[in-house]
Amino acid sequence: MVEALADGGVKMGLPRDLSYRLAAQTVLGAGQMIRDTKIHPGQLKDDVTSPGGCTIAGLHYLENHGFRAALIGAVEQATKRAEEVSLVQTR
Repeated sequence: MVEALADGGVKMGLPRDLSYRLAAQTVLGAGQMIRDTKIHPGQLKDDVTSPGGCTIAGLHYLENHGFRAALIGAVEQATKRAEEVSLVQTR
């Protein structure tokens, strides 16, 4: 995810090193806010999303392209594979 965010920054004209730093800080900052405030991630998203703004435009794109479904599916598949590997190792 961080690499993809950074690639997006480069596509939009940012230098690679700056783009990686900004992408990493974005993910780190969001995680720290969720951890430290204990506010539901959806509420934090709503708090920073203004009508017709940049954030909602990006979120709309992610929703239309299955970002949430892809992450949920990735966790599901990794969990299933871990269970399969665990069963093989116990035999």
